[in-house]
Amino acid sequence: MSKPEEVKHRFEWDAQSFAGIYGDSLVSRSFNRIFRKAVFDRYVVTMTESGDARGKSILDVGCGSGIYSIELARRGARRVLGIDFSEPMLAIARASAKEIGVADRVEFVRDEFLGHEFGDERFGVSIAMGVFDYLEDPGPFLAKMSRLTRGTLLASFPKFSVIRGTARRLRYRLTGRGDVFYYSPEGVGRLAESAGIRKHRLVPIRSSGGGVILVGDNG
Repeated sequence: MSKPEEVKHRFEWDAQSFAGIYGDSLVSRSFNRIFRKAVFDRYVVTMTESGDARGKSILDVGCGSGIYSIELARRGARRVLGIDFSEPMLAIARASAKEIGVADRVEFVRDEFLGHEFGDERFGVSIAMGVFDYLEDPGPFLAKMSRLTRGTLLASFPKFSVIRGTARRLRYRLTGRGDVFYYSPEGVGRLAESAGIRKHRLVPIRSSGGGVILVGDNG
């Protein structure tokens, strides 16, 4: 069972490591593009499926160090709201947004997504990358994303593999960093329907350690 405090501890404890996946050094990029290729593949898919970001309002759930939020702002999004429960991650995100010059269009909020009050605000694009891996009960989470989205919804779901999946789950449990959850394409489809997403399709991430990206259309 993945307890929320264990997941939170994991991302606070390992903030620099996660941010470093997209690091600028040649060694870092080369290593991660080989051994964490799925992470880069879902980044490419997300940017492609988000379409033209200019003038859009975007919600980045579990934004972490702000990689997606900042890039979408750089591509012309009118407003990006990133929400995450890890203050060390958000500190990295805020510093990066300021350095790149998009801090006026990106807001980073520390909070739990399900408990956060959004008021009447709705978003043209909402994304959740690497989030559903850690949700024991993904239904309410996806349903809230759907309610907040008036355009495209993008969410990644990992698939299980005997070697990598088992090793990842064991590693997290042994280090007290929560559990990890896996999904079948059929299961993701049922979740999308239950969440009230009007139309959806699945984009496979075929790299080892990949899964699918749910592309929902609430437009």
